[in-house]
Order: sequence, then structure tokens, then C-alpha cells
Amino acid sequence: MRREALFLNGVYEDVLKEILQVQAVLPEQIMFLQPHKSEAIVRLRDEPPTIDDPVRLLMSLTRDLSTVHYTAEIVGWDDKRNLSDEKRRVLNRLIYTLQPNEGGLYDASRAESGESVNLLHVRRVRPLSKPFAVSQLRKTGDNEPVSDKRTTAGGWAYVKTEELANLIG
Repeated sequence: MRREALFLNGVYEDVLKEILQVQAVLPEQIMFLQPHKSEAIVRLRDEPPTIDDPVRLLMSLTRDLSTVHYTAEIVGWDDKRNLSDEKRRVLNRLIYTLQPNEGGLYDASRAESGESVNLLHVRRVRPLSKPFAVSQLRKTGDNEPVSDKRTTAGGWAYVKTEELANLIG
């Protein structure tokens, strides 16, 4: 696991529950998250995670932005704008089959001049037995806590992993 984790602010819990239904039967099945932002998650783009070199993912929920409720491993990343036709077809089949409520690959960016960019390949999604305040996470850039004064979903932060074992169990 890398020395830096990714915090996603405000994931729809229904998406995570759909993933958990599949992973309850197929625990190592890779599933997909599609953050709505129109810019790439730069560090995932520049150093894509793999099954052998995953990135820890921490997620708050749209209904509770100030608390980390779920964790997972990111094991792949794609820029949805640059997918080959063949890969797009395969990914759409997988998403329609395993995550039917997602409706396949989509563009849900709220930006006027952009489209959803990031497709995260995730495994080992799990709810935390003891959710914790996002302010307990420290950003890697400035060592400041992630703000818990959140009013809208969206966005991400790169966070340190040193204390995560104590927080996520």
C-alpha cells in the first residue's frame, strides 16, 4: 500500500451498497466508482495504482460529508475520455452487469466545459465499524487536517497514511 491515501468527499451510499452486494459473494471482484469532477485525479493519472500497488481510498457519504464511513483499495484508474472503443464496450458490459444502477459509463460532471474524467477500479470496499471525522485525516501537501466544514459533495484530497491503521481498524 502506498504512503499516501485518497479521500473522496461525498460518495452515494447506494453505489457502495451495490458494490458490497457483489463483493459479499465475490470478495476480490473489481468494481467501479465514477467521481463527477471534470479534472483528472492527477496522482492516480501520473502513477496509476495496480493490484500489486494499490492506493487506500477513504470515503465520506453524500448524507454525512464530515465523517469517513467507507474504505477500499484503488487498483486501477482510467481517463474516461481516452478509452478505446473496445475497452469502453467491455467496461460498459461489466458496469451494466455488476452495477446496474450506475447505468454504465457516464458523464455526470457539473462543469460547463468538461466531462467526468475519472474511472476508479476498486476492490475490498467495506464500511468502517467506527466511522471517524474527516478532520482526523491530514493532507499530504500541507499537513493540515481535512476540513470538516463541508456543505457539498465532490472533490478529493491526498492524505497521509501513518495513522490510518488506528482509524480504520
